[in-house]
Amino acid sequence: MDKRFKPLSPSEELQARRALADELASDPSLPIPAVIRKIRTALRFTIAEYAQLCGVSARTLQDIEREESSPTLATAEKLLRPMGMAPGAAAKPRRR
Repeated sequence: MDKRFKPLSPSEELQARRALADELASDPSLPIPAVIRKIRTALRFTIAEYAQLCGVSARTLQDIEREESSPTLATAEKLLRPMGMAPGAAAKPRRR
């Protein structure tokens, strides 16, 4: 975890994760690079730490966050996994 921050208690971390999930759910049109950066910063990881956690290179993560490259579907899945998310299009509910 990024050493610049004071560690959160388990309840504070859970509250932060819930707030992040609510924020991400409220804006489904947010581009993948912005979502990944929000997840990483909310979880208080450096680029190197988050890349290692997800199994991608730090350079790849950095390029994706800066929107210099687009992630493959497999890479996007790896980067979204820590929040229990997966890439996909939001479907509108059907009316009956």
